[in-house]
Amino acid sequence: MKVAFWSNVRGKSCVTSNLACISILSSMFSEEMDHRSIVFENHQNFINLGNLLFSHNSENFLREESVYRVNRGMSQVLRAVEEGQVYSGDIIFQNARECLGDRLLYLPNPPGLNSEVLEYQMDRNCHKVLGYLERFGHRVFVDTTAAPVRSSRKILQEADLIVVNLVQNETMLDQFFRNYRAIREKAFYLIGNYDENSVLTRDYIGKTYGISERQIGLIPRHTAFLDAVSSGEIVPFLERGMRGEHDPFCQEFFDCLRETVDLFEESLEAFSCREIYA
Repeated sequence: MKVAFWSNVRGKSCVTSNLACISILSSMFSEEMDHRSIVFENHQNFINLGNLLFSHNSENFLREESVYRVNRGMSQVLRAVEEGQVYSGDIIFQNARECLGDRLLYLPNPPGLNSEVLEYQMDRNCHKVLGYLERFGHRVFVDTTAAPVRSSRKILQEADLIVVNLVQNETMLDQFFRNYRAIREKAFYLIGNYDENSVLTRDYIGKTYGISERQIGLIPRHTAFLDAVSSGEIVPFLERGMRGEHDPFCQEFFDCLRETVDLFEESLEAFSCREIYA
């Protein structure tokens, strides 16, 4: 299945960290032995998925970064699709960085790749790329830019589920629910950096905009989680937390994450069934 993470707000909705968190946990919790998820971005960003998934202090991180600067990652996949090469999982595995073994694969955009060139390639080959990746991954997660570009619109159209990343800001909430009816038809909502003391609670948002609370997941504001995101330690942080290796005061945070992943999986299954019987 193809899952697009998107927001109508730039830079404040935690799209990248939310995607990293959900893709890691859904991969960890999957009972399928051969489960594999593939994640990538359709844009260039200084803070990207690689910064979150791989430790900044690791010698391996530094060594691998030098390799991936040589036009690998998503560039190679786009080139293979553009040239009509025979689809092979080798193209993905050779150009992806493994996370959680091969259960979660990240296809990075080379740092030197021009953003306009990337957008041109993504726009031109979006349908083929998503179909190609879906052949070799149970799930394809896309960090989709909020900028009004053609590739984002196409990805949102192609996605089986759109994770709409909301912010606790009334103006931004009103703007989304007034203007994006098509996206709402296949949306699961996620509020990152959630502040339980805000008047804009999950309950308030659900009642105000007519959404079931089971369609809204939360990633609470949590200092240790933010530190893990900042240092590229999100994977070991979540692994320890889900094993119960954390301070007692963190239990509520990890319980909330587990609930959110369960709600996400529930929405995925519902939309999958809708497609089958459509």
